[in-house]
Amino acid sequence: MDIMIFTGTLLLGGLLNFIKEVDIRSARRIAGIYIFIVLVAAIYTWIFHFVGIKDADLLKVIGIFLKIMHIIANAVLGYLATYILLTFQQSDDQDENEGLKNIIRLTRWAASILIANTFILATVGKSQNMAYMFGFFRQSGYANWFLYFIMLVEPLGALGILFHYKLKTGPLAGLGLIVIMLGAIYTHLHNHDPLSDSYDAVIQLINLVLLLFVYYFERQIGKKHPATPIYIV
Repeated sequence: MDIMIFTGTLLLGGLLNFIKEVDIRSARRIAGIYIFIVLVAAIYTWIFHFVGIKDADLLKVIGIFLKIMHIIANAVLGYLATYILLTFQQSDDQDENEGLKNIIRLTRWAASILIANTFILATVGKSQNMAYMFGFFRQSGYANWFLYFIMLVEPLGALGILFHYKLKTGPLAGLGLIVIMLGAIYTHLHNHDPLSDSYDAVIQLINLVLLLFVYYFERQIGKKHPATPIYIV
């Protein structure tokens, strides 16, 4: 069910581009809202899992709130990814391309925060359930050291995505995390686990592919209209 909601909201967000056209300025506002939604969702996710709230009703409310926030975030990501694709193909004006650069940058930041937070959170969750994780890895035919390797690589990949703006490590980190997600899906299939056990990996796989898509257009638009050097005489 989760994977259907995720893919459905992504597609719905993309289809909205064909229902209602917006200008660059409005699209930039939407990208800014996307960052806000992702930041709020990330903060409340940590509160939900690690603050130690005992009130069951409050936990239920926060859980419902997070589901709504993630549904909205998925729809906005689908909208922005499609908007970037359509606008890049149609835009030749320098000012319009500068606006599109800002939209791509904001979309990259939001998607990076969302993905990185998920992988860091997953690593913390593993560290708090080591006995279960060792059992699962042994059952899957993996050595104990491989668990430590995954727990090292996942947060490193998350940091590589977060610091792409400075180190340009996003594509490499994204590809590494895609390999890990493919491995996770293969492991669940090999173990004959319920399909629902692979849903989180599939969702992150799609998110990572969309982030690579954003990286690609960020690079291409830079080639399309490179910054004009300023000469001081």
